[in-house]
Amino acid sequence: MGEKTTVWLVSVLLAVWGSTVVTGMGGSTTKKFDARCSMPNNRAPDDNQWPFVPFVQSAAIRPDGHNFTGRTGSSTLKYSNIILNETCGVTIYAMVEGGDIPLDFPKGVTPKLSWGCQPLKNTSTSLPSVDVNFNSTIADVQKYPGVKKEWYEEGSSSDRRILVIVRTPLVDTRNGVILDWNCYARVDGVPVGVENLHIILYPIGCPAGKYGGQCEHNCTCPSNAVCHTFNGACKCPNGLKLSDGCRKPG
Repeated sequence: MGEKTTVWLVSVLLAVWGSTVVTGMGGSTTKKFDARCSMPNNRAPDDNQWPFVPFVQSAAIRPDGHNFTGRTGSSTLKYSNIILNETCGVTIYAMVEGGDIPLDFPKGVTPKLSWGCQPLKNTSTSLPSVDVNFNSTIADVQKYPGVKKEWYEEGSSSDRRILVIVRTPLVDTRNGVILDWNCYARVDGVPVGVENLHIILYPIGCPAGKYGGQCEHNCTCPSNAVCHTFNGACKCPNGLKLSDGCRKPG
């Protein structure tokens, strides 16, 4: 019971801090380029679809630490979604799969989850608000714009599904890391929790000419401009204007 509960709690915290698919907002040269959440735009192409890498270390399940990447076919890609906004804020929707849910929480029971994180390195990334629906149903597809219908179509209709919704007002990428925190998670009535979970989120950006949470969109910026990873907004070199195509007038 203890090991299964520990794995489930870590799954929830990973849903909060980066094991998610990010959906870009659609590119446009008129979108605002916000330097607070800008990332490099020159990474060599590979099969990691994320513009960031979460590092996780926990004595409970990952004592040596592990870097997670957004590889095709992973369950974290399949059961997660992020919506980005123009001011570097994000909303994360993540479904914890039935196989990761311990039997300590029968369907219909709503346990009380408590969690918290202590920053180990100061950035401006906001501590998020977290809502956990321990008895999510397909009706949540209509209620929340980031919830995917296919999350409820696999397995039996009686399977337990837990929906995690995370809202972060600001993600800051200017300090080499988005966040570097020590976290915990506990559930009332269960003797096992997760303590001292070290999470670091590194911004690595997208390959040249790409943007979006899965680096799936094509940038439309001039060749000498920087393309914003979040929304495809363009930034010209100093002194040049986007209205001039990032070229010197005349």
